[in-house]
Amino acid sequence: MGQFNSEQAAIASLLETFVGVMARRHVALDSRVYRPVFLKPQGTARGVFRIRQDLPMHLRVGVFAHKEFPAWVRFSGDVVPQGSDLANNTLGLGIKLLGVPGTKLLEGEEGALTHDFVLQNHDVFFANDAQEFAEFSAAALESDAALAQFLATHPRAAGILQEMASKQEESLLLTHFFSAVPYAFGDRVVKYAVRPSHNGGHRSPTPAGDRGPDYLRRDLRKRLLKESASFDFFLQLQTDPVAMPIEKATVRWSESLSPFIPVATLELAKQDIDQPSQQESIDNLSFTGWHALPEHSPVGGVNRARRAVYKASADYRRRRNHVPLGEPIEAIRPR
Repeated sequence: MGQFNSEQAAIASLLETFVGVMARRHVALDSRVYRPVFLKPQGTARGVFRIRQDLPMHLRVGVFAHKEFPAWVRFSGDVVPQGSDLANNTLGLGIKLLGVPGTKLLEGEEGALTHDFVLQNHDVFFANDAQEFAEFSAAALESDAALAQFLATHPRAAGILQEMASKQEESLLLTHFFSAVPYAFGDRVVKYAVRPSHNGGHRSPTPAGDRGPDYLRRDLRKRLLKESASFDFFLQLQTDPVAMPIEKATVRWSESLSPFIPVATLELAKQDIDQPSQQESIDNLSFTGWHALPEHSPVGGVNRARRAVYKASADYRRRRNHVPLGEPIEAIRPR
């Protein structure tokens, strides 16, 4: 496929691209190294991830066989930290559960006590696999002309990217988030989704007059200073492997074939997200779907690429920022 005729070659190219981007930003912006994607911190929060206790036995898998876990949450935007929320509303949500027992997937972190969910505010990924992801990344770095050529020859990717760019979210607490790519669920496969709880009080949009360049962070702080918030956490079971493929990440899984099932609630306490210790503690963390129990192993080519790229970029960032590597070893909340 294209210039990358193997998944291994594509992953190697992605590693070079993403760590290289971080190194150039380190020189161009300031002394701090930022993530290669979703690098604008929109806010961090502490909360509780509560599993529904009425789940049927076939859904009591992995973390969902427990009652609840404390959680650290990172909201982010896919622009540089100085970028405007008005220019790009591609948003990310990282959820890190604390105190999760069991052996984890990543080498060197088998004894970690965390489990991550990584989501974005769009329900499909823009590239089908690692090769297509690498081709896009290489073209975007090369030149505007190369990127235009890629998009002209990959109309599905171009359409998804346009959908993502056209989003204008009202508030982080009103946004719907999706895993976009699939994960194992025991011997089955699922996608995840996170939606604001209907019983939450954060239903009113941000007034247009309050939408400055950093309105999403200001809105989040204002709402959480006033009251707590909650999201419902869903999974969507793969019921048709042809219509709901694992290896084609651009394909939207039909809710008519498999409706989303509520399995947990993410509750964010009333808090001040501008506490320096909380913001720094959570933003220094690494979020990846590979911080996981084997029962929830990421699947598909995009996820296999993410395993190497996320770890390499996280290790590089934390070394250069003099932040300890590895996962938190205590189930505590930042204060």
